[in-house]
Amino acid sequence: MSPAQFAVAFVCTGNRFRSVLAEAVFREATEGLPVDVSSFGTLDLGPADPLPGAVREARELGLEVTAHVARSLVQADLSDASLVLGFELEHAVAAVEVAGARLEHTFILPELVLLLERIGVIHRPDPIEQANENLMRAQADRNGEQRRTVKEIEDPISLPEAAQRAIAQAVYTSAETLAAQLFGRAR
Repeated sequence: MSPAQFAVAFVCTGNRFRSVLAEAVFREATEGLPVDVSSFGTLDLGPADPLPGAVREARELGLEVTAHVARSLVQADLSDASLVLGFELEHAVAAVEVAGARLEHTFILPELVLLLERIGVIHRPDPIEQANENLMRAQADRNGEQRRTVKEIEDPISLPEAAQRAIAQAVYTSAETLAAQLFGRAR
């Protein structure tokens, strides 16, 4: 990865719903930038397709995810990732412990969005420089604050369609907001 490249990895449990949607939203929002977007699951499910609810909700959001194939953290090396985002605390822990993600580059998606909202983003002409600077500031703010509960986006598996839709919308909004915060771009 070159210094001008920014690698983002989303991690959920099965890599079949939340991380699939976040990857698609973030990839589209950062199209044309030197940003590499990927996703993984903490479980090793083999080459599984996205869940039907993920495909349905993605289409409702104007995204196409049917070509996605689940990937496990077991085969991942996230040690050079610029940013690793989980949806639950256990995802972030697994990214660090299993795939070597650097702790200072690993967040829960809603946590990072809220941190950047609270501290305000700095704008730079170079979007990668802007993203890196804002991540360093978010990490410093996270380290300086008192411990608090981190908002998570729950697993949609076995939930009714309405709950899956709400989760998909939360993922979409968070990923799109983060792309705008980091790079000044939204889908």
